[in-house]
Amino acid sequence: MIVISSRQNPLVKKVISLKQKKWREEYRKYIIEGLKNVREALSFGVDIDYIFIDSGQDSLIEEFAYLTDRVILVAESIFKELSDTKTPQGVIALASFYSYSLDNILRDGNIFLVLDRIQDPGNMGTLIRSADAFGVEGILISKGSVDIYSPKVVRAAMGSIFHVPFVYADIWEIIKTLKENKIVTLATTPYAEKNIRDAYIKPPVAIFLGNEANGLDGNIIDACDEKVRIYMKGKAESLNVSIAGSIIMHEILLKIHR
Repeated sequence: MIVISSRQNPLVKKVISLKQKKWREEYRKYIIEGLKNVREALSFGVDIDYIFIDSGQDSLIEEFAYLTDRVILVAESIFKELSDTKTPQGVIALASFYSYSLDNILRDGNIFLVLDRIQDPGNMGTLIRSADAFGVEGILISKGSVDIYSPKVVRAAMGSIFHVPFVYADIWEIIKTLKENKIVTLATTPYAEKNIRDAYIKPPVAIFLGNEANGLDGNIIDACDEKVRIYMKGKAESLNVSIAGSIIMHEILLKIHR
C-alpha cells in the first residue's frame, strides 16, 4: 500500500481536478465513489488505476489489501477533498474512460436508448439504471447532454454505468447510423397518436428521449420511424424524463419477450 500525506501530492491534485469535466476529458479519467460502486467496478473488470482509502477506515483497508500497490491511504482531511459527497464512505477509485464506438455498440442487440440533451445528473443516472434493468444493450448520447462520467451521474447509476456500453455522438450521426443498421427509431412525445402499449414494434429498436424542459426537437421526431406516447389517466400533463423513459423501456422489453 502507498501512503500519501500531502494535499500537494500531484496524484491527489489530479483526482481533485476530475470533479471538473474539462480535466476528466483531458486525462480520460473519472472517479468512482462509494463502497458499492467500487466493489461493482472491480467485479466487472473496470480499468482502475488506484483506490484511495481514508486511513482511518480499518475495515476498508482490510477489504482492499489484496490490491496492494494500487491502494493509496490518505488522511481523512485529504479524503474529504477528494470526495464529491457531504458524507464520504471512505473509498474512491480512479478509473479510465471506456472506448466504445457507434458501430461497436450497434453490432448486436434488440433495444437501444438514445438520450438527447439530457441535463440533470440524477435523470441521467436513473435512465442508465433503468436501461440496465430493462435489457438495453447500448446507450447513445447526443453532444450537449450532461457528462456521464460526472461523479453525480456515476453515483446515481449505482453501478449500471459499468454494465451498459455508451457513446457520445452528434444526434444526426446517431440517427443516420441507426437507419443504416436497419434499427427502428422510436420517438417519445406526448403528442403521438399511438400509445406505446398498442404500438407494434419489431426489434431492433432505438428509443429516443429528449431534454427535460423541451422534449425531443421536432426535426428529430419527424426523422424517427415511429412516434409513441404513454397512456395517462390523471391530470398530470407530463412525466419526468427518467420516469417516462423507464416506462417506455419496460413496455418495449415486454413486447419483445411476450
